[in-house]
Amino acid sequence: MNDTLVAFAVLAWLAYLASRLLARHHLPELVAFLIVGALLGPSGPVPFIQLIDEPSLNALRPVTEVALAVLMFVIGERVSVRALRAARWTLTTGVIQFALSAIAVFWVTSRLGADRPVALILGALAGAGAPMTIAHIVSSVRARGSYPTGIVGTHAVSDALATTTFAAVLPIALLLSDEAADVGGAILNFVQLGIGGAVLGLILGWFISRLGFQIETSGELLLFVLVHIVIAWTIAGFVEISLPLAALVAGATAATVSPQAFSVSLFRTIKTIEQPLYLMFFALAGASIHLSDVPKVGLVGVAYIVVRVAAKIVGGLVGGLTGGLGWRRSFGLGVNLTPQAGVAVGLAVIASESLSDVGSDAGVEAATVVLGAVVLFELIGPLLVARDLRGWSSEEDPNGAVPEEFELPARVLVAAPVPVDLPEWLIDQAARWRSSLVVLMPGERDDPHTAKIGERCGSRDVDFEFRSLRSESFTGAVVRSRSQHQADLVVLFAPRPPAGASRLVLLPAERIARQLPVPVLTFPLNQSDAESESADPGSGRVPRPRRLPWQNPGRSE
Repeated sequence: MNDTLVAFAVLAWLAYLASRLLARHHLPELVAFLIVGALLGPSGPVPFIQLIDEPSLNALRPVTEVALAVLMFVIGERVSVRALRAARWTLTTGVIQFALSAIAVFWVTSRLGADRPVALILGALAGAGAPMTIAHIVSSVRARGSYPTGIVGTHAVSDALATTTFAAVLPIALLLSDEAADVGGAILNFVQLGIGGAVLGLILGWFISRLGFQIETSGELLLFVLVHIVIAWTIAGFVEISLPLAALVAGATAATVSPQAFSVSLFRTIKTIEQPLYLMFFALAGASIHLSDVPKVGLVGVAYIVVRVAAKIVGGLVGGLTGGLGWRRSFGLGVNLTPQAGVAVGLAVIASESLSDVGSDAGVEAATVVLGAVVLFELIGPLLVARDLRGWSSEEDPNGAVPEEFELPARVLVAAPVPVDLPEWLIDQAARWRSSLVVLMPGERDDPHTAKIGERCGSRDVDFEFRSLRSESFTGAVVRSRSQHQADLVVLFAPRPPAGASRLVLLPAERIARQLPVPVLTFPLNQSDAESESADPGSGRVPRPRRLPWQNPGRSE
């Protein structure tokens, strides 16, 4: 085992150096991970420089599977209900291009003489994508906006559909390959591989959302998620269900059922270990690539590659237009959907092992075609995707359009534990957004400072509503007011943490941000300003309004 770890350490070091060299030429580092792994793996072209052999790959397989599960959990955020609403064409494109790829590949390979089990498996796997590959490219070229995010989501949808379809097709392929096959066993395989993975993912995602919400530090939250993904890996291996599908569904579930603030914090925390996981997974995936399989794909393999690319392009065009993406982006979308890895490789191996158990070579033939095609798709596809996405380096597209997921807030809740003078820029911004303001702070509607805020809002044609903060806690009042007024944005003026305060205890602003499903902006108040918060609200004494740190004390109102 020590030799295996040393060999992997050297492989990872060389892959990292190669990625830095490619980065100087504006090429995605993922390509370097795959190339180094393929050259130094068991099927590398130069036998005497092979670092990783087959026994080492088998020993490191649990590490690869857990890394894949963590990355698929992160990808699940891209197919949550919020993400699908933001990029509406993601779901339509994912379904249409998958259906076209599956039907076209099955029909063409059947006409070219492939056995029915082979054609069925190739059709089920043709629509699978490479969400981790695309997510890494999006990160490496620093692409921003709804289009790059939607591409990752489309690949994730494709993988979910491929896993479910494969679970339904594999029992049929087994029955066609072995007349003595048990129908009940075939149905059980479908339930285990497809439905079981989805159920495990739903439970895992809900569990992480409900319990993870109580965790206060990012380190503990990361440990919490990793421990439960390892538990899911153990369960998936024991009952033989799809771990990638379970992890994908778990990520989507956690992102959907969690409050938005916690969801952002959760996935931001996990993404801190993305880079080493990408290197680990793709370097070992490259070592698993059999370069000798490429010449063996034959006519069926060539047809698989050509038909799959054509179906992706047509499906991207139709799905993009159906989802309102536009002609120019819809036409180029199909090229960005061509990379294939991860799930397709894993499912091909499962098909090969399952069909070999009944004495059929159909699984080996299908796996050879898929693995040979994956070599081409993974080495060429990322270069094409990176070239297309490199122009999306800002939050706006080349035409200056605002990303689809950005919506201006209709109502803004402004809250402070002490009376404050609202800054001019906040009222000006509300006027530009045509938003109404709900102000929550101590005092009454007819107090001088409150009346002054109302006058300034009225001079800029901003709707203004005042809510008095009385005896209840500041955190509870903000959460209740946000729900009552359906605010789309919360602006807090909160005290700074006192010197020496423990970071194991959440500040009121942090507790509020975790409980609200909308963005929360927090601006600091001086500690002396916040001391008046302890004044008895029922005493009738109202603290005088405080100027904020950035306001000019000499300026007349």
